Amino acid sequence: MSIPDKVKEFFNSLEIKEDGSLIYDDERLVFTPTVLLSVALMAVPLEKFGGVIQTVYRRGFARYGRALAESREKLGAKGVVEYFLNLLSIMGSGRAELVDFSESRVSFRMYSSLYGEDVGNYLKAKGLEPRPVCPYGYVVEGILNYFAEKEGKPSTFTSEETKCIANGDEFCEFIIKQT
Repeated sequence: MSIPDKVKEFFNSLEIKEDGSLIYDDERLVFTPTVLLSVALMAVPLEKFGGVIQTVYRRGFARYGRALAESREKLGAKGVVEYFLNLLSIMGSGRAELVDFSESRVSFRMYSSLYGEDVGNYLKAKGLEPRPVCPYGYVVEGILNYFAEKEGKPSTFTSEETKCIANGDEFCEFIIKQT
């Protein structure tokens, strides 16, 4: 399906409620400038709490990945990962691309990640050390661990963001591998 077709499909699937809220796939959408979300979600907590906040985010985003996998289980592991990456793309987080998918390793990239740009700009403006900041890999980690457990295998997938726009890289790159 081409990008214009995906955009049409997205707009056709929007439901407008009497209260004016927008619903997509039974989820309420909120439109806000990305910098507000990015700064509130990651930049300020990173500044105040340092790397310890990453543990909290990993756990929370991985739980979201598990919930997404459970609700879309019929798609299989690769299908749920592709579904999540499509959601990121059509909701404006940036263009997501699945690069590699195997039993023990998954990698994907985010191009023009508004989240990476916003947090990177915030860190730079505050004189803080640039670092990988995007949590998307943790969601995929949760998806893969959910399916591993369903198959009776150990849930040992971990995510690493090897490149990040917040560091000045051209794109954000995530590698999720079995350890």
